[in-house]
Amino acid sequence: MGNLLNRLLIMLNDNDLDSTNYHIAMTLLMNFHSLHELSIGEVAKLCSVSKSTISKFIRILNFEDYADFKASASFKENRYGYNLNYNQNIAEYIEKYGYSSYLKCIQQDIDSLNGEKNLKNIEKLAQDLIRYKKVASFGLLFSEIGAIDLQMKLAYNGKFLITNLDDVKQDTFIRRADEETLIIIYSNSGFYLKKYQLSEFQEEKDYSRTKAKIVLITGNEEMKNYSGIDNCIAFHHNSEIQSHSIIYPLINDHIVNKYRQLIKNK
Repeated sequence: MGNLLNRLLIMLNDNDLDSTNYHIAMTLLMNFHSLHELSIGEVAKLCSVSKSTISKFIRILNFEDYADFKASASFKENRYGYNLNYNQNIAEYIEKYGYSSYLKCIQQDIDSLNGEKNLKNIEKLAQDLIRYKKVASFGLLFSEIGAIDLQMKLAYNGKFLITNLDDVKQDTFIRRADEETLIIIYSNSGFYLKKYQLSEFQEEKDYSRTKAKIVLITGNEEMKNYSGIDNCIAFHHNSEIQSHSIIYPLINDHIVNKYRQLIKNK
């Protein structure tokens, strides 16, 4: 999923049904696969608004101009040869091997969580949740499920986190964070910290100047050695099935449980 598609979906979720931005976002989504062929005038006509309104909308989506917007509209599934996207990795697997086989793969990954390897790092994160007053949790697409899930579960226990679906706002927050900030990143591949995954050009990221403490929760066990993080909680995939959207909430339950224990002892 590219930047444009992701940002249009966020716009759809964040605006009132009768707002102009909702109307434009819905119209663009309904005609998404033809947007790369349309001029700004044709898009304006399609949405029944002026060209200046479309230009303003494009800037709200954090694109520099119409050319930048149009480049992101040329969507091609798996354009980077990354076969772990939802359709190819899960939907097509279920079609080919059946739902029961899919559930077995998920169960194997769940069973792998029942071990000692992450206890120390989860304990460290729970301690940091007590120490830091300003905490954020971020992820992209399915990994944002983990960030939102942790936000809700900790809120039940009186700890309030910041999160945001918008990739630009996430990036800005991390770059501006001070040393009194804890940031928890959910990234199955771990590449969130290395490149702009939703970008057309997959540009490299550099968070070396952020002063925040960074914790990574990932399915890439090699990220434990990555210099850009302070703590890594890594889980294991037993197959090619990407189960992270299911695994994250289970890891979060463990984190919250440790947090609750520390609060009670304190």
